Amino acid sequence: MARFKPGDLVRIKSHTHEEGMPDHRVAIIVEAEDAYQGEVFSVLFLGTDKPMRFHQMFLEPFTIS
Repeated sequence: MARFKPGDLVRIKSHTHEEGMPDHRVAIIVEAEDAYQGEVFSVLFLGTDKPMRFHQMFLEPFTIS
């Protein structure tokens, strides 16, 4: 069973760097990429309009602590 699915709110892990990623690191999954057996996701960061791709190892469920 997939850990993440489109519509999930996620945070990109703190050790991950990608040019153009906002400091808040909070995004919504917009698509699971079939070519990668659902391990790579297109995410849309809150306040942006350009999706970025991340492997699931760089994602964590968003929770308020």
